[in-house]
Amino acid sequence: MNNKIKLQLCLMRCLHALLPLDHRKVVFCSFSGGTYSDNPKAISERLHELYPSAKQVWLFNDPKEKQVMLPQYIQGVKRWSLRAIYELATSRVWVFNDTQPYWAYKGKNQVYIQTWHGDRGFKKILNDCRPRTKKDQLPETKTCDLAIAGSDFGESIFRSAFRYTGAILKTGTPRNDKLIDIDVETILQKKKELHLDASCKYLLYAPTLRSKASETKQDQAIQQIDLIEVLAFLEKSTGERWKVLVRAHNKVVGLSGIPESEKILNVSHYEDMADLLQVSDILISDYSSSVGDFALTSRPIILFQDDRESYLEHDRTFYFDLDTSPFWIAQSQNDLVSILCDLPNRDSKQNCQEILSFYKTHESGHACEDTCNFIIEKIH
Repeated sequence: MNNKIKLQLCLMRCLHALLPLDHRKVVFCSFSGGTYSDNPKAISERLHELYPSAKQVWLFNDPKEKQVMLPQYIQGVKRWSLRAIYELATSRVWVFNDTQPYWAYKGKNQVYIQTWHGDRGFKKILNDCRPRTKKDQLPETKTCDLAIAGSDFGESIFRSAFRYTGAILKTGTPRNDKLIDIDVETILQKKKELHLDASCKYLLYAPTLRSKASETKQDQAIQQIDLIEVLAFLEKSTGERWKVLVRAHNKVVGLSGIPESEKILNVSHYEDMADLLQVSDILISDYSSSVGDFALTSRPIILFQDDRESYLEHDRTFYFDLDTSPFWIAQSQNDLVSILCDLPNRDSKQNCQEILSFYKTHESGHACEDTCNFIIEKIH
């Protein structure tokens, strides 16, 4: 433990000892302070509906940048600033979807909820990649009071990757409540909010991050996928108008190599993936856990994996053999076109059900409410 971490830990302990706890305060953080999105956002919004007197504080890398998108009931604070340490030390509840720093000391009267952000992923994470020693074990192993899972698979990840042995609420993933039983009116309203053409079909292309692009802070090149050809085949086979939404992973600066076309829209700036999944008619990804969420919509999912060997060598290994899973997989442009042409003969609803069963999914549609009820109980 370096001196800076020791100093921060000491400061938090002192604040705990000197300052009273604000029992109505809840601190949120999503993707290490990078976004206002995901499970914390879904919980935050529902909590305000159920318990508007709760004080909500969000930690951001750049709170001024986020201010324009925040509701009035949220106070944005710079992540890991002195003010953030104060807010953490004096709040009743923490809600995070990423790991805590080692210095984040939690008092005995505080509650830490870990929602994570990939309930049904492929990629091995944390201890499953590199087991921690007792000296550098994850804070969550001991400090977490409740984990949120939407599947047996998600529960197993908490047990192995986090070495977590505590309570798990397994009624769903809060961000996914909006993906269950979506009606046409909801889709049209969301398209209006996103300034999308209501009469058009949308394919979402959302590749996961590559470690090199994430570490160098450079644009990540898209795979060897011809999106123009994909659009042409879709329009020909369905007789409808199609556009492509392209979204980079939140830990990547952007994507390079996106074709210039009025039919291809870069929506990487849009932070909440669940909204994009709501309005998309097909999802093409590679190794992103978003496919496990999108299966709730019963719409077609295709994994485009033209670089699997390279990915396994330079990025992550997987929890299971993808070739024995229910997913439709294309390892080349020809494979992808073949699947797209065959979509009228494929039962996407059945395939999605097989995917959900594969993960032993438990998505009730009221995961937000269940989590908020737990928080309100602790506040009281």
